[in-house]
Amino acid sequence: MKKLYYLIVIILISSLVLTGCSLLSDISQVPATEQTKVKPEGNLAGAEKVDWHLSGAVMPVPPWGLSDIDGSDTASKLIVNQPNGNTEVAITGAMNGLKSNTEYTVCLSKAWSTSEKWNITGDWDIKFVLGVTNLNHAMTVTFQNMHTGVFSGTGYYIPDTSYTWTIQGTSKVAGNKITLELIYTGVMAGYTVDAVGTINDNGSIVNGTWSSSIGQNGTWSSTSGTATKETVGNGYPGQFPGQVRFTFTTDEYGAGSWHLNLRDEDFSGPGIHTLSVWINGAGKTILISDNFTVKVVY
Repeated sequence: MKKLYYLIVIILISSLVLTGCSLLSDISQVPATEQTKVKPEGNLAGAEKVDWHLSGAVMPVPPWGLSDIDGSDTASKLIVNQPNGNTEVAITGAMNGLKSNTEYTVCLSKAWSTSEKWNITGDWDIKFVLGVTNLNHAMTVTFQNMHTGVFSGTGYYIPDTSYTWTIQGTSKVAGNKITLELIYTGVMAGYTVDAVGTINDNGSIVNGTWSSSIGQNGTWSSTSGTATKETVGNGYPGQFPGQVRFTFTTDEYGAGSWHLNLRDEDFSGPGIHTLSVWINGAGKTILISDNFTVKVVY
């Protein structure tokens, strides 16, 4: 009787093995176009943590930084994952440290960039030359918008401080060019000077020319004071093509979350695509993520 039981068990095992082989054989015959799509060899499909920044930490203030919430950049998390399958990238935001019960907007955006710009805030001595006469002036630049380059401040004629002037709002730095427009407020109230010059590699103002509201003209340059190079964000790069902004609402603890999947059709074509995420509150940007790349393979 035992031999009969053993025989039945052997027959059952043999049947299962043969059936399994048959199933494996059937899978191998499925055409490649019908098999589950996978990323190319070498793609680990691993989750990547992308850093957040307060907007004022990577973009010029103003206009950024005025609504930033201290600590929200480190309390919040951004996870980017390229899973196998038709979803090219999954993006998840786990937000913390924000205002409670508040609606925020998520902007999936193009990559942002930075530039080196000249910062001219501080004290300067400048020399205006009229014919053979040197007209020495002191200038203090009290504010410069590093996004637009527009700056403001005050100054005076050094031999006689009653000759005072203010820097007009049209004065700006663009690249290595400086435009300086002055309107006198003291003894010569209403007298104006328009000047342009170049900031050299050492941060000095050179090769300037000027003209006045009464027909005078000449050259000008700085004799003391130094502009310094500053790395500044170039501003909002624009929305990632085909994407729309959406919102999430925080709970009573200032926490909230959101998730976004992008598929093949969300990209213009195969290749490397660089994106960033911007979070707005009350119409003002408060958080900006690092740029991150997505490898798209059709």
